[in-house]
Amino acid sequence: MTALLEVEGLSVSFRRPGRVADLLTGARRQTIDILIGVSLHLDAGETLGLVGESGSGKTTLIRSLIGLAPRSGGNVRYRGKPLATATEFAAIRTNIAMMFQDPVASLSPRLTVGALLAEPGRIHGLAGERPPAVVDRLLGLVGLSPTFASRYPHELSGGQARRIGVARALALDPALILADEPTAGLDVSVQGDILNLLRRLQRERGLAFVIVTHNLAVVRHVAHRLAVLYLGRIVETGPTKAIFAAPRHPYTHSLIEAEPKPDPRRRRQQLAITGEVPSLLRRPSGCEFHTRCAIARERCRGEAPALIDAGGGRSVRCHFPL
Repeated sequence: MTALLEVEGLSVSFRRPGRVADLLTGARRQTIDILIGVSLHLDAGETLGLVGESGSGKTTLIRSLIGLAPRSGGNVRYRGKPLATATEFAAIRTNIAMMFQDPVASLSPRLTVGALLAEPGRIHGLAGERPPAVVDRLLGLVGLSPTFASRYPHELSGGQARRIGVARALALDPALILADEPTAGLDVSVQGDILNLLRRLQRERGLAFVIVTHNLAVVRHVAHRLAVLYLGRIVETGPTKAIFAAPRHPYTHSLIEAEPKPDPRRRRQQLAITGEVPSLLRRPSGCEFHTRCAIARERCRGEAPALIDAGGGRSVRCHFPL
């Protein structure tokens, strides 16, 4: 069966801002590699979690999937069809939706909630329900009353704004939603409400999600599979339960152990991450994590590891997996 989304060898690079000296000497501007050789797949009705520290390339990855960040290499296919040209992206605009990290900033302050929810259908020229009926239906899907249609974004709480973001993503009845930090800035109880909403919508509508987050509790709750990013490379992938039970990469192990645990009697067996995240302009040689890895050996400093099959649907990029 064809996967809903397939990513093969995706790379994204940006040109470094030039200096005056470069203009005078004619020197070429340096490029910065944000993503390098990322490969993923996602089935219909499945949730994939993308995790990693800030600057690991998570948001750039999902933006590149829908053409919001230019690719420098690799291929993306949606239901077997390539996504590269403007025409190919236009053909799937109603099938893939985006939820941005800041739900209020992503909504026009000049429009009411009702206008914002009716806007996608109007832009794409979709015939069907009258706009008021569309708005009421979308508000109902996310647990809000029709009275919210007359409000403006600044009148919404964080949780309400996030629900409006979910409703807007559902406006064109997509099969896939790309969610960037869907619980960022929310209280813990509200985070749980939003995650339960996403899970309910997935069950009822067969939605697939790619969820970007640095909050491991989020992916533990909702993701079927995980992909762990470090400096723009995938260092581990696999089923969520298996990775949390026994992470194979030292970086993944450290991220999981750093997650707060509710049991005060449980002592952490933490494999500490030391030092700062390296600059993308000066990537370490060999394994790029070796400068912060507590178990790095000489081989790690000189030889870059490949992403190898670890069995059970898992892959790991490490010379000495745990």
